[in-house]
Amino acid sequence: MKTKILVCLLSLGAAISPARAVNIAQAAASWWGYTRGNNNGSAEDFIIAGGLNKTAGHGTYDDEWAVVGIVANTIVEHGGYFCPYQIQCANKRKKKKTWTEYYHPTGYDKSKCAWLCETGFGGHNCGPQPSVPLACDTKNQNTASSGKFSGISLKTSGERNGMCESEIYAFDTWGTDPECDTVLGVVKFLDHGVIAGPVTVCCGRGNWKSVDSYVNSVSSASGSQKVLCAEGYKVNAAGNDCVPVNADICATQEMSFCANFPRSGYDSTNHTIQTEGGCVKYFCNEPGFAFSSADNTTCIECATGVKGGANPNTGLCVRCETGQYFDSTAGVCRPAVAYSRIDMQYGKGKTKNTAAIERQCWTVTTPADYAACVKSGGTQLTASSTDASAARAARRPVVRK
Repeated sequence: MKTKILVCLLSLGAAISPARAVNIAQAAASWWGYTRGNNNGSAEDFIIAGGLNKTAGHGTYDDEWAVVGIVANTIVEHGGYFCPYQIQCANKRKKKKTWTEYYHPTGYDKSKCAWLCETGFGGHNCGPQPSVPLACDTKNQNTASSGKFSGISLKTSGERNGMCESEIYAFDTWGTDPECDTVLGVVKFLDHGVIAGPVTVCCGRGNWKSVDSYVNSVSSASGSQKVLCAEGYKVNAAGNDCVPVNADICATQEMSFCANFPRSGYDSTNHTIQTEGGCVKYFCNEPGFAFSSADNTTCIECATGVKGGANPNTGLCVRCETGQYFDSTAGVCRPAVAYSRIDMQYGKGKTKNTAAIERQCWTVTTPADYAACVKSGGTQLTASSTDASAARAARRPVVRK
């Protein structure tokens, strides 16, 4: 019987004791220079829904008020994993105490969370970022209608559901009535990143007969504020914004590049994009330039004319050897056909004795027609060259017998 009473008392104690809201990330203070002490000033930019005291809507219970901010539930050395959280000042009337609790607010889903990191770091746990990132998180890191953190509001369902206290790691927590927590929070939104730093949220309580609780203050705590950037971005030279590590990767990541045209090789300053068969190819902007090899999309000067040029399918520079000519349509070298001086005068395979004067190629003045005449043995003259030959014949003196 004594055992049963003890179990019952333990269960009762667990039911009425206030939940401890946050876990302490032991190394976080040294990473951010945090020490408990005087707060640095206002951090109301942290609040994206709700409000201080009782100026805004209540939380999940009508005697508990709340704010919503972007909080890092994971703090790592070079940044954190940030999500929207509802920080609510809770109470139990019988205990007449107030403390913090955390909820996923209305509008929350995992797509609204992001790893935001210092320059040179990115991805899960803000590990070292490659010099050419594989992807960019191009969604604006703000609360605008098109931003990553849009559509967030207080959860006011009247039910204590969706509590997520164990998710949150913080710098510090103290007090039992009321309670204060110092978390890593966003204090300013940038297009592709945020300014984050230690933020202290303190509860207050009132209405002593039945007890209510509210967010009494939100302030910047001691420590550093840092610019943290989304995946694929870095801090700019001025140290106040985030810019792409590689602008072309961010601009083209939704495109499907054709085989043999690596995304990482594209350079908008030197290349022109062409869409073909549902994928993207790119070629050198400047006429007379092409790729040096299949493994190098750097543009080099390339021969033009019969001895070489740019392959229209691959963008590669093609140089033809002696005895070859460049087929510009196919972009390849083909064996050259040798023509004798007699061929050049009368057409291939013809002589002055086998070709009538008006069919001999030396009489043709149009370059394209002359080439066709030589190749075809003087049998494929166009109207223009025939007219020219006729005109010359008309100018010859008439010999009368």
